[in-house]
Amino acid sequence: MSDLKIQDILFCAAFAGEIDKLKSDPQIHTFEAGIGELEAAINLQKYLSDPSTWKPKAILGIGSAGVYTWIPRKEWEGKFGISKVFANYQIAFLDKKIRLPESMTFKYEFSDLQFPFDGADFVESATNGTGSVTLEDLTPRAMERIKGEGLGFENMEAFGLAKVCNLFNIPFGTVFALTNKVGPKGSEEWKLSWRKHSDRLQEKILSYL
Repeated sequence: MSDLKIQDILFCAAFAGEIDKLKSDPQIHTFEAGIGELEAAINLQKYLSDPSTWKPKAILGIGSAGVYTWIPRKEWEGKFGISKVFANYQIAFLDKKIRLPESMTFKYEFSDLQFPFDGADFVESATNGTGSVTLEDLTPRAMERIKGEGLGFENMEAFGLAKVCNLFNIPFGTVFALTNKVGPKGSEEWKLSWRKHSDRLQEKILSYL
C-alpha cells in the first residue's frame, strides 16, 4: 500500500456527477475539469497556476472508461480500472486515415505513482486518451497497435490531464468506473451504467479514508 493518502490527492472529473459523493466529504479535494482532453487540460493548468489554490501531492483523474475488446468482459466487468500510462492515439491515425506530426508526444508514463488503494477490485491497464468516443469496431491494424501497447481503456480527458501533470511534475494516475465495451454500442451502454458505477467507485474511494 502506498504512503499517499486520499486526502493528499486532487480528484479531477469531467463533470459534477463523477465527484458528487466525494465532494460531500470535506477531507477530499475535487475539481471539475471539464469534458474532453483540451478543456480538461486548460482548466487544470489554470487551477495549478493559481498561487492561491491548494497544491496536491498527486492528481487522479476519476470518471468512467470504455474497455477495448481485446480484454475479455469477464476480466473487467464490475471492477475498477487504474492507469499510470497514457497515450493519445486517434483511431483514424492508427488506421493511417489522418497524419499527425512525428514531433508530437503521444505517451506519458508516471511509473513512480503508487495508488493508495489496491485489491482484486482494481484492474490496471494503460489508457488511450482519444479526445472522443470510438463508435466502431476497431480494424485489425488499429487493434494490433492498441493491444501491442497494452492500451486497455479509453477515456476522453486522461491524456490532457496527464500532459499538464507532466508539465508541473506532479504524479498522475486515473481510477475509472469501467462502464462499457468500446464499439458501436458503447455510448448506449455508458448511458445506462455510468451512474451506478460512479456511485460504486466513489463509495470505494471513501472507504479508504
